[in-house]
Amino acid sequence: MKALARVYDTLVTALAAVAGAMLAGVFVSIVVDVLMRTAGLQPPLWTSALTEYALLYMTMLAAPWMVRNAGHVFVESFTGMLPRAWFRVVERLVYATCIAICLVLAWYAATLGYEIHLRGEQDYRSIVLPRSVLFACLPVGFGLAAVEFGLFLLGRGSMYSERSARMESI
Repeated sequence: MKALARVYDTLVTALAAVAGAMLAGVFVSIVVDVLMRTAGLQPPLWTSALTEYALLYMTMLAAPWMVRNAGHVFVESFTGMLPRAWFRVVERLVYATCIAICLVLAWYAATLGYEIHLRGEQDYRSIVLPRSVLFACLPVGFGLAAVEFGLFLLGRGSMYSERSARMESI
């Protein structure tokens, strides 16, 4: 079981690293594009299209790591005012809701991506790619984010700050 946990942890970290490398690649490609335009040269046609794809992929590949490290946006003002017993109940409800939403989105994206693949739809921009490529990262990102929320639900830490967890009442 520990070996499986290590493999899973490595996968989540590797996906975040790939997202980080993609961000660096997007940065460089945009700088090169702007410099070429400024110099009166014709920049690569693919810069805009690949940047759009990369934004989606970066978001979905980094999502599980962001959940793990509580790096996503959430509001603690309500939970910070709850008594400790109620805080734990609300915290678990939030995790369960997040799991359900992530799983529904993963299922929907996988189903839609598969249907688009069967129809052979293409995405025509400056480059032509199968449209299903747009959907490939969604089930992975949402599915692994659901696993991360599930680990919180099972007791692996809390995505809330210690201040919220210690608040007894206001």
